[in-house]
Parts: sequence; C-alpha cells; structure tokens
Amino acid sequence: MADYLVGIDAGTTGCKSIVFNLEGAVLGQDYREYPCVYPAPGLVEQTYEDIIPPLIDSCRAAVEKSGVPAQEIRAVAFSSQAPLLAMIDEDGKLIRPFVSWQDLRGAPYIPQLREAYGAEKFYLETGDPLGTNSAAPKWAWLKDNEPENWAKTKWFLSEQEFLLKEWGAAEYWTDLSSASREGMLNVDTMEWSKPVHDLIGIPIEARAKISVKPGQVVGAIGPELASKTGLAEGTLLCMGAHDQNCSTFGGGAVHGGDCVMVMGTFGSCYVVMDEPRRDPARKLVVKPNHGMGNWTIEAFSNTSASSFRWYRDTFCDFECVAGRVAGVDPYDIITSQAAKSQIGANGVTFLPYLGGASGARQKPDARANLNGMTLATSKSDVARAVLEGVSFEMRDILEAQSAAGITVENIRLVGGAAKSPMWSQMLADIFQKPIDVLRTSEAGCLGAAMYAGVGAGLYESCADAAERAVAVVNRYEPNPANASAYDAAYERFVEVYEGLDTTMF
Repeated sequence: MADYLVGIDAGTTGCKSIVFNLEGAVLGQDYREYPCVYPAPGLVEQTYEDIIPPLIDSCRAAVEKSGVPAQEIRAVAFSSQAPLLAMIDEDGKLIRPFVSWQDLRGAPYIPQLREAYGAEKFYLETGDPLGTNSAAPKWAWLKDNEPENWAKTKWFLSEQEFLLKEWGAAEYWTDLSSASREGMLNVDTMEWSKPVHDLIGIPIEARAKISVKPGQVVGAIGPELASKTGLAEGTLLCMGAHDQNCSTFGGGAVHGGDCVMVMGTFGSCYVVMDEPRRDPARKLVVKPNHGMGNWTIEAFSNTSASSFRWYRDTFCDFECVAGRVAGVDPYDIITSQAAKSQIGANGVTFLPYLGGASGARQKPDARANLNGMTLATSKSDVARAVLEGVSFEMRDILEAQSAAGITVENIRLVGGAAKSPMWSQMLADIFQKPIDVLRTSEAGCLGAAMYAGVGAGLYESCADAAERAVAVVNRYEPNPANASAYDAAYERFVEVYEGLDTTMF
C-alpha cells in the first residue's frame, strides 16, 4: 500500500524536500540553498530561475535517498513562502520577479492605507496590524510604480497557488493560512475581503480560490513532472499551507493553548486560540489555524535565524571553510565560539533588524546594530550577541502576547535554532520557560506532508496526523540561576533600541 508522503519546504533562502512515513520518521531528504536579490536597500526579490527549478531537483534527490519506491508515495504538498507576491499574465507566465515578504517597498503606503480604511477597522476585519509583511501595501506600491506590469496582470498570487499550478493543479487554489497571511482575508468569514481589495484596486476574481479543507487534492503529478521529480505519475498533489502554518502544524499546534516557536529565516511564536480574539494593542496577527477549526495569534521577526546566516556569510569565511574540510556544520563551530562568551556577551548588544522591525515593535525603517564593542571584544562575544539579539526579539514577542492576555506555559521549538543545544538552552533561560524539541526540526516539511496525508485520507484528521507524526524528544528546562543575567542583557537590548529609536531610526 502507498503510505509514504513528501513535504517540500519552498523557503526563503533554500528549499528542502523530505520523504516521511506516517509516523513522521524522515526516510530521505535533500536541501538546496538559493539566493534573494536586493535591487536597492529595503527591496527584496527572487527570480523564477533561482527558486522554482531547485524544488524539482530537491524532490528527486530526496526520493532517491529514501529508497522508497515512487509508487509507494501517495501524496505531496508544499510549505510555501507567504506572502511572496507573483504577478501572472493571461498566459500563466510570471511578469516580473517575485516580491519577497521581507521587501519593505510598501512601508510608505502603510499610514496611507490605515488612514483610508481605518487602522482599527482593518485589524478587526483581517486580524492583520497592517505592517511591512502585509501584502496590501506592497500591492499598492506595485500598482502605482509599475502600471504597465499591473495592466498585464490577470492573477495576483502568492507562492502556494503559483506552485500548485506549476505542478499540475487545474486552477489556482490557496489555503486559509496563505490567504490570511496576506492580510487581505476576513478572518471571521474566511473569505477574501472585498473592501480591502477594492481599496487596493485588485478584483476578487483575480485571486485564487480559497479552500477551507486541509490538504485538498488539487491535481496529480503528470508524466513529464514525474520523470523530473522522481515521483510516480498519478501521485496526489495536495494543498499545503504557508511555511509558518506548516511549521506549527508540524510542531503539533492543534489544540487551544498549544504554542510553537518557529526560528528559521522568519521567526514567530504561535499560540492556538479557540476563538479569534484580537490584541488591544494591534501588534499581534490573528489568523485561522488551517484545518484545525481554531485560530492562532502571533507576532514575528522579519529576519530571526536569517540574521545568524547573515553573520555566517558576512564574517565567518574561516568557519565555513573549516566546516567543509572537517565535515562539520559551520553553525556548530560558531555556536561553540559563542558558548565561550558569558551571558550578556561582555556588554555587546545586537539589534537583529536587518529587514526592519516587525511584530512587537513595528518599525520598518529600523536597522540592525552592534553596540557596546571595545578593544576587549572578541569574536565569541559578537557571535553570542547575535544569538542573544535574535532571542531577545523573540522575547519581545512573548512580552507582547502576555500583554494581550495570552498565556504560554511551555514552548515547542522548530526551525534551525532547534538543532543547537546551546541555543535551545539559551532560549529556555531567557524566557524562563521549558523548551521542547521535536523528533524532526524540519517542521515545515513535516507539516506539508501531514496536510498531504490528511488530503489523501491516510490520516483521519489534522489532530490524528499530529498525534501520530509529531513527537517531543527532548526538553530544555530553564536555569533560574541565569535569569537575572539574561534579564539585564534584555533590558540593555531594549534600552539600545529605544535610544536609537529617538536618534537614528
């Protein structure tokens, strides 16, 4: 019987494909890095050639490594970026490069849209604070600044629906999480908001159809794609979700009160709610928890662990070379360096706002900063400051959730940070909350595969999938002895931000 699944995480800085069994065990995987394009400061784009073909190559390699016969793989689904904006012409072709969710070009439109629609009204309807990650201000910029492209656009899409059509879907379909992540969905009725679309100037009929059914089957792998991906012809193509929703599903965030912190290229902390409450401060995003019949409330970091990758790529040539020679992950070398510095990084503070501040602080023109260095500062101090700075931004999110009355008891950690024992313990000590690590840190791939399994009928429900495929394998308990030192370092983090906020940002 065909009872294996493939989840493909089409991420921001790379893609990963994994073959799973129904218990969530990894049988074969492959990862491919790819670039972003930066046409100017604050602008972030990606090309078709850079990010779409690697998905096929990665899938084929993962299937080959798994040893699973292609005919035994029942279904495949995507974990996709959202919102990664795609302007599609009447022939189904991409008109211009994708506009990344990290792109800041829409920032000047945020106050205009808030004034025109009403900030409170927009938030109550969409559950979105209308920040730099929202699609609406980016679409508004594209309409005003690229009128020729706008006139040629028949379909206004994000990555999930684009990928599904590329891989064989008959129509453009999207899931609730991808649609709501654009900030243009009515999160109570779970339909596209026509008033918001009218404000921007996008016809509702130019958007993908929204499915509320988790893992909906939208097509099957055809013969040409089968020969390229290693999948069998007829493998079910199911609807996944945007990457953060796949990550929370792959982390087991199914029931009210469940909490999953995602620390990958993008970072966030998701808490499941049984009703769509709103944050009185309008900092937190509220959206449907696709397939679960409930909602999540979150705030996010634009760069999170991608700040760590930036540090690696910019300052750690030696560590990268040494890692290749020794067969060691360069990140492990860097975290071992960071461990040699004391809590607080000997006075060095890193503000991780390489893509502006979002979520708890919401300042698109904020910039990253290394503060407090002296002649005594070592590379270990800087490495630790980077890890701490990323972690302190996540603490900001928890503080915002607490202020909104959201209680978090313990946290399931997924993403790259979960691979590091040193970083996982650091987070437990900074938050003073237990950090649970799962059998697979690649929760985006697992969540996509689980959606595929639900759609293919291999799981009875999303709750059944989570119970069978998600397993906690380790817990990092907070060390109370480290609390005061981290509190002091966090207070310095806040002071540096607020001091720069009045002088530079």
